[in-house]
Formats: sequence, C-alpha cells, structure tokens
Amino acid sequence: MSAPETASPPISSATEADADEAAIRRARVDFAAVHRIIVHENMHEGTWNHLSCKVPGRPGHLLVSPGRTHFSRVTASNLVEVNADGRSVGGEGRLNVSAWAIHAPIQRARPDIVCALHVHPPYSTALASIDGWTFDERGSQNAAIFYGNCAYFGYEGIVTEADEGERMVEALGDKRVLFLANHGVLMVGDTIEKTMLWLYQLERACMNEMLALQSGGKIRPVPVEAARYNAALSAYAVGEAGYLDGMKDVLDAKGQDYAD
Repeated sequence: MSAPETASPPISSATEADADEAAIRRARVDFAAVHRIIVHENMHEGTWNHLSCKVPGRPGHLLVSPGRTHFSRVTASNLVEVNADGRSVGGEGRLNVSAWAIHAPIQRARPDIVCALHVHPPYSTALASIDGWTFDERGSQNAAIFYGNCAYFGYEGIVTEADEGERMVEALGDKRVLFLANHGVLMVGDTIEKTMLWLYQLERACMNEMLALQSGGKIRPVPVEAARYNAALSAYAVGEAGYLDGMKDVLDAKGQDYAD
C-alpha cells in the first residue's frame, strides 16, 4: 500500500515574500519622489491634490497621498496604504476622502494602469477653464504625445462622493488624460515613471499652447502621422528611460528626505 500523498510546502515562500516587500519599498520611494517632483515643477496646490498607485503583490490595495500633508513633506513612510474596502492598513498618514472617491473607482476600472495623478497645474487648469476649449493635440511635439488620448469632464464641485468618481471613470474611458473643467487634470499610466513624465509633458504642452495663443498667431499643427508616431512611441517612454532616476538625483542633491 502506497503512502498517502501530502501537499508540498510552498517553494521559496520566504524569497517571494522578500521580493514583494522590496517591490513595495521601491514603489513607496518612487511614489513619494513623484510628489516632490510635482512640487519642483510647480504643478501642485499645497495639500489639495492627491495621487495613487497600486501596491505590488497586493491586489486591490492602493498607496494614496496622505491627507493634510503638503507634497513637499510626503515621504515613503507616510504614504497611506488602503485596502479594497477603503480602510487604511499601512503608512503613517491619514486618508484624504476626496482622494479615495476619485482614485478607488478609477484604479478598479482600469486594470491596465498602475498610477493615477490628479493635480491642478497652472497652465492646464487655466486652459481647462476656457469655455469650449479642447486641447490642441497637434499643437507641439509634447502635445502630440497625447494624440487621441484626451477626455473631458465638466465641473461638479469638490469631490467627496464615489459616484462622481464613477462618472469620471466613464468620461476617461481608455484614455490617458482627463481634463477637468475649471479644476485640473487627471493623468493615468502603466508605470509610476511614465505617468509622472506624461504629466510633466502635458503641462509643458499646455504652457506652449497658451503662450502661442497669447501671441495672436495661428498654431501650426504637427502632421497627423507625426502625431500618431509620437503618441505610439510615448507608450514605451522612448528617449526618456531613466527620467525618474534623473529627477531623484535632483532631489537627492537638495538633501530631500522623500525616501524616509
């Protein structure tokens, strides 16, 4: 009579757990750095904006900007980890109600994204406040990165309820950028690095558009094929690999404590 079969123990479970913790640590440090980069580039609004990213190896969990905390004071340790039920399960900060109302439905509806950045940058917010305005996706090299990838959402007041977040999900669809009328922008992407880079490029494109419009001249459009080409290349961050490490070097040179 053969011996009864027994379940094999998990293979390298300790190693896998260590790898998960290392990935989470990297995500926390990189995501905290994004907050500081947004301050460096003057795209923040004090304690009012909020960002999120998925937690590696923990389905349904998000890292979210801590409430009542200026972006210049966000660190790896005070980022709030929130589970699928909206309960804080890690980090030293406190959860921002508006952040959860916007980010939870968007991150849940878009399995293709890792990071979502909602900010009120000066140029994109100003343009989004112009009646009837739509972003000129062929207005510059940076603008062409977003060719065919922009969506729009009307102003409904300060967000505190998840149902408005659900409506934002519908408006965003499968796009990268959601312009929020009289409010700001929401950028989503499949890595922390690319999402931050795209946010920077979008704000620069909006600055270029506003300056061109103020000149009184007519903007020369980028050819359609060139715009499509730029948009396709940007999905792989071609030419900008290492952007986040480069910006972290800038922060490190200033002695910033984002990794704490």
